[in-house]
Amino acid sequence: MLRIGIVGLGGRMGHALWDCCQGMDGVKVVCGIDRNAETLPAGCTAETVADPELLKEIPDLFVDFSRPEASLKVLKFAVAHKLPVVLGTTGFSAAQKDEIRQASKAIPVVFAANFSVGVNVLLNLIAKTAAVLQDADLEIVEAHHRYKVDAPSGTALAMGEAAASARHVALKDVMVAGRNGDTGARQYGTIGFSSVRGGDIVGDHTAMFCCDGERLELKHIATSRQTFASGALRAARWVADKKPALYSLNDVLGLK
Repeated sequence: MLRIGIVGLGGRMGHALWDCCQGMDGVKVVCGIDRNAETLPAGCTAETVADPELLKEIPDLFVDFSRPEASLKVLKFAVAHKLPVVLGTTGFSAAQKDEIRQASKAIPVVFAANFSVGVNVLLNLIAKTAAVLQDADLEIVEAHHRYKVDAPSGTALAMGEAAASARHVALKDVMVAGRNGDTGARQYGTIGFSSVRGGDIVGDHTAMFCCDGERLELKHIATSRQTFASGALRAARWVADKKPALYSLNDVLGLK
């Protein structure tokens, strides 16, 4: 039995993970980390605390979809107790990502901007397309619900990273986000990002390869958070017995 702790249990993804675990063979949610006990899933009986140091029962691993500050605290606890972590939190700074890399030297960490199997297939397709259509203008458009706090989304940035890597450039050197006003003509080789926030959109991501005379679009639409929860739990089962390292969902799916 794989005993799981869910970080952000009271959030949207926490609810989806809890629901996905109910009735799943070989998996049990034994605890949660959340500051707000009023938003826990209906029927939740797992011990839930605001800080991992307060846990009475330590899980076999953590699945974390919360906020960067909370995630780093949980990572520190996981390192101290040699626990694997499946990390789906987005919005990390470069310095915070370095902390994640340091933690992965002591424990196995599956870190992904998106745990949808379809999105990770999409990332591979974007890399292949960007390598072939070297001269195409690439625009990445993402849409999420009104409560999402970071932009561009982690998935959109992962799409940009996939394309930039295939073109042998650094995303930070070619990224253009949030155009406004008199921006002038589009610069060759840049990758544009646009973000939409509204309603209850789970997640829409489109990569537009714009050429003279034609346009190729690669798109993924998520209609339920259960797809992310299923992917995260698949990663949890996979990483439970792995050696310390920083893994991606490609590793879990065998796409490399």
